[in-house]
Amino acid sequence: MTGSGMGCPDWPKCFGLTIPPTEEAQVRWQPDVDYSAGRMILEADSLWVAPTDHRSGTSFDADRATGLWQHYTRHDYAHFNPFHTWVEFINRLLGAFAGLPAMLLVALTALLGIRHQQWRPLLLALGALFALGFVAWLGKKVVDGNLIPGSITLHMLGALAILGLQLATLKSAGAKAPVLHAVPRKWLLAVCVLTLAQLIFGTQVREAVDHLVHTGVARADWIENLPNWWTGHRAAFWAILGAHLAWLWPGLKSGKPTRWEWVVLLLLFGQFATGFAFGNLGMPAAAQPIHLVLAVGLVLTDGWLLGSEPLR
Repeated sequence: MTGSGMGCPDWPKCFGLTIPPTEEAQVRWQPDVDYSAGRMILEADSLWVAPTDHRSGTSFDADRATGLWQHYTRHDYAHFNPFHTWVEFINRLLGAFAGLPAMLLVALTALLGIRHQQWRPLLLALGALFALGFVAWLGKKVVDGNLIPGSITLHMLGALAILGLQLATLKSAGAKAPVLHAVPRKWLLAVCVLTLAQLIFGTQVREAVDHLVHTGVARADWIENLPNWWTGHRAAFWAILGAHLAWLWPGLKSGKPTRWEWVVLLLLFGQFATGFAFGNLGMPAAAQPIHLVLAVGLVLTDGWLLGSEPLR
């Protein structure tokens, strides 16, 4: 969401290091330094990798001529930004640590199955664990392909699948159902599908922004340089808003919306506010992750509310 996907140009290490670099000198060639195989540096506007362990000589050109450094061929991304590097590294750490509670969830649902012969939660927890592994693998492919078209969308949908399956596990294991005013289930399902489609549409806009960044377009000029179809995403928000307000109306009319109805209203307001900032304030950097987090929250909330109970 912060545009840091290529902060580490390799995977699972970062510039060939276990602990990422914090300053540019660490990714520049240095004389009389020990380099391990896989170590990466930036020289001559290119990314280079060491094929073997070696100690550098007196000049980069001489080392390159003897094969101590080779062009990195998986992609041509050759930039270093410590903020993006550490955001990407922390993202990978969180992904790894997320595996621990995911495995614990599998163990707990397995016990539930053994004790009560209730196996559906275990199948859902296993699905979430599998999705986590798939997203980790896809993360490597995203980096290797330098954010190839469609990869960000698949990566995002994979992350959404993890959360959705974990919520389904909770619901299947007996979590308390949310309470709403009377809402037709089919309408809630239609709203959920519509919101998910809008999220996917938004990731396509995000990929278009990445292309502008790659070509050197300044942030202030992103809006006017986006392809014309992006306005469809902006216009579709009003359909999303109308679809939600249609089922929220009984609660609004009563003057006493339930807790979950308030959650949906706040998510919609946040989406509107950040979307307004995109179109009128030059796409401020802080609004980008907030906008996407709220979109994910709205999709998951809509899905959670499919199992709601009517207000009594």
